[in-house]
Amino acid sequence: MAVVILNYNGMALTERCIQSVMESPYPGKEIILVDNASTDGSAERLADMFRAVLVLRNGQNLGVTGGRNRGFREAVRRGNDYILSLDNDTRIDRRLIDELVAAAESDPAIGIVGPKTYSDDGSAKIQCAGGSITYTQNVCAQRGFGEFDRGQYDVMQEVDYFPGFGFMARREVFESLDFLDENFQGYGHEDTDFCLRAARSGYRVVYVPKAVLWHQGSATIGDYSPRKKYLEAVNSVYFVRKYGKRRERLKYAFFAGLGLIYALLVQSLRGNPMSVLAKARGIWDGLHKPISQWQHHRPRH
Repeated sequence: MAVVILNYNGMALTERCIQSVMESPYPGKEIILVDNASTDGSAERLADMFRAVLVLRNGQNLGVTGGRNRGFREAVRRGNDYILSLDNDTRIDRRLIDELVAAAESDPAIGIVGPKTYSDDGSAKIQCAGGSITYTQNVCAQRGFGEFDRGQYDVMQEVDYFPGFGFMARREVFESLDFLDENFQGYGHEDTDFCLRAARSGYRVVYVPKAVLWHQGSATIGDYSPRKKYLEAVNSVYFVRKYGKRRERLKYAFFAGLGLIYALLVQSLRGNPMSVLAKARGIWDGLHKPISQWQHHRPRH
């Protein structure tokens, strides 16, 4: 199996992520580091530090989707049966890979598996226990976000999606879906789209609570930056137009409109109105973006 880690100017975080993967006892794993044209020298230093890691250096920043896809394609080319996607601001429990593979091996219909993720901020709060598609202004929601773990998400079950910072899929899923849809540019919902296409192809998307991950979040792009809010908005509208029925589109429009008004009030008081204006531009651009003919699904049967 292969672990694909995406890096952009994240030397310290990426080193920590790689180290956590190397501490996993799972045999025969290989680590593929995709560097998205970092300018801080991290690719070179990490290559020297971890000689066993395959480092793919992109000549230009391919964004989240393009960067991940390069690593996924290389992992498939190298014949790996399972591929784990990680962002560089994650670290894994040493048993995570074993638990995810065991869950996938329990049923050939299981195509994608994902962990219980905690916020890596010392709070011990859950960040994600799988996600659901809501068609509200954020389109989807991470189960358990901000909750303390009282065992409420300790049951293995099907979910709608996993964030791209931490999920594992079979090689055949990547091949049959033609990888991530690169029309989701920059940030957001390429992971939700991938999981939804997998489910529509007959694969199960399963949450595995015994697999544990820690994620810092927004380490590269910032938490409420203009660029992040713009890309999120473009991709949100694109996703809703691609999959939403009339009722779901109206639901999104209602919540997105209210959300814009609320965000403008709050962020203006914080001196950050440009992020809200960027979000509004993203909604407009998402409405006018052509829907791709990217492989929606190829049925398993």
